[in-house]
Amino acid sequence: MKRTLTLYVIEIFLLPVFGRKADLFVPESKSWISDDGFRIVLKLSFPFSTCCNVLLNDPIEDSMALFSQFRSVYPYEYLLKRSDQKCDGYLLLGSSEKGILRLMKKISPLSWKTEILVIVNNETSDDSDVFNDSSYGMANVNIVSMSGIWKLTENYLKPRGFNKIDRYEEMLHNYDEIDLRGRNLQVYSINRPPMTFLTRTIKKSIDGEQAEVYVMDDYFGWDGIEMQLFLIMADKLNFTWTLRKPDGNYTFGVKINDTMWEGGVIGMVFKNKADIAFGSIWVTYEQNKFIQLSDPWFEVCMHFLVPRPRRRTNFWALTRPFSEEIWELLLLAIILHSLYAYARAWIDPKFPKRFRNFVTTLTELIGWFLNSSVPRTITSNKLQILLWQIAGWLIIAAYCSSLASRLATVEYQNRIDTVEQFLAANLSWGSVGQVPPFHDYFDFTDQSTAQLPRRYQHLENITEWEMWLKNDGHAVLGKIIDTTFFPNDYVPNDYLKNYRVMMNPVGSFHIAFGLQPWLLVPINRIMMRLKETGIVSWQLRDVIRRRDSYNLREVLVEHDRYDGAVQVLGLTPLGAGFSLLFVGFSAATFVFYMELRHTAGSRNIFHVLRTINSKRRSMNKRNAPSPKVCKPDIDLKKCRLNSLDYTNLSDKGRGEFKKRIFSTRNELFNE
Repeated sequence: MKRTLTLYVIEIFLLPVFGRKADLFVPESKSWISDDGFRIVLKLSFPFSTCCNVLLNDPIEDSMALFSQFRSVYPYEYLLKRSDQKCDGYLLLGSSEKGILRLMKKISPLSWKTEILVIVNNETSDDSDVFNDSSYGMANVNIVSMSGIWKLTENYLKPRGFNKIDRYEEMLHNYDEIDLRGRNLQVYSINRPPMTFLTRTIKKSIDGEQAEVYVMDDYFGWDGIEMQLFLIMADKLNFTWTLRKPDGNYTFGVKINDTMWEGGVIGMVFKNKADIAFGSIWVTYEQNKFIQLSDPWFEVCMHFLVPRPRRRTNFWALTRPFSEEIWELLLLAIILHSLYAYARAWIDPKFPKRFRNFVTTLTELIGWFLNSSVPRTITSNKLQILLWQIAGWLIIAAYCSSLASRLATVEYQNRIDTVEQFLAANLSWGSVGQVPPFHDYFDFTDQSTAQLPRRYQHLENITEWEMWLKNDGHAVLGKIIDTTFFPNDYVPNDYLKNYRVMMNPVGSFHIAFGLQPWLLVPINRIMMRLKETGIVSWQLRDVIRRRDSYNLREVLVEHDRYDGAVQVLGLTPLGAGFSLLFVGFSAATFVFYMELRHTAGSRNIFHVLRTINSKRRSMNKRNAPSPKVCKPDIDLKKCRLNSLDYTNLSDKGRGEFKKRIFSTRNELFNE
């Protein structure tokens, strides 16, 4: 009796700690389970757990044989009479049904990973409360008693129940070949082309609540890449489904704090309202903290749709062959050379004195440089003028060849292919619905990318969105899947013509399904087989082939290249040349006017102009040759008609002259 009491004290005070099977030595009595059988029971009841919480209902001496057998067979560490939630394995050992149920209340939570082995050290009846499946939640449970062996059906079945089995080898729960036996799963999704194409919903009562349920005219109406993959999963796992729209205005939901997620497809899975969720769900750290995500099935790259480069017709097109630096150097060279000639004209008496006027010097040097005048060179500046003209020839040849090539081809604005160019172009971007999670979209360690959230504009509805797209300076966020771009929000085809895809992506993400934990293993297994067999790639290309449009492919094609068409010059590219011509004409007119004013003095300018005109006419008459005068007696064939002095003839001479004219005309006619 003293020895038994001593052992009891040891069990009470020393065993409720982490221990191993060799920590204590206690006497062993005969167990009604063989050692080999007990080893099989533990192996099949705890296939994944590497630790065990041992909960005893009876005094330890009453269960000493079974407990000692457990200690000698179990290969991992265990906790006695207390539990750790990090440990998913539980051994409930007792002789009464009520005691076992009391122990069950100590286990929380009862998740899909929980593995429970109940050993009843007594007889049990088939209608015992121990077999109430609602007490075990999603846990995997095996019960062993002196009356037999029972296994709770797999946690993916509803309703669950205990099945009596004949051998210990049948206790393993089967998760390799899952058959949900037509169980109806609640599935949530959103309209997210090309992943899903869901547009029509109806109101339906589910579990006493009104819900929006997606409907199609027939089975073949369900379409989309992820929708097709989901249909394969439903067929392989043999379940039915109800596809629902998330409550509220959230798409994916929003994180409230570290323990709460509100709304969207993520929130539906988090609150256990959804068994499966899909619709371009990204694998992110935050979302994976709240729900279980499947293995990713595809990676997408995020790009912006940016305005296409427009044709550039600049007023200053004539200045584009040379850069600003070259124009500045040319202007500096002309000014320095003019100053040199101006200064030398005052210093060197042999140098032409006309260069003592700086304006004259500047004008002549420009004319020589443009080869529009031939200078009167003298020995002192012959080499200088020659080199100046040679430099002018070379520069003019380079300018004309570059100008011809530029004016004969179409030029466009610079493309926007980087985030830096996006910011420099002062573009903004927006979306409809839920505000995007910027920290998931962009890399905030990059200084340029971190500025993109400031350029975001939130639009309330589709009407406001389309009005916003009409204005310039806006970009649209989307993703490239395979070889096609899909915007996150609907963009009409007429607007797509004005956009192209920005070359550099702003992020890349993997897409997965949101699941309840008990579906993780079978869904991942199916997903792996779909990827290995190429079915994922085939479904992706098939949906894109059927669903994409010409305009979605065209945004990947560049239109700012030379297409071989003849370029017709307009007025704008030559505007600077015509403006310079107009300025020169105006300057010449003003100088001429000032000269007239200087000449006229106090007289009227129009009087001076009339005087000049009359002098010009008188000089023309003096300098004009006198016309030949044909006499009437001269042969008219040898006399030009316009040289006849008809006015100086007398009346008799005029009559004779007329006769001669008619006679000569007849002779000419006969000839």
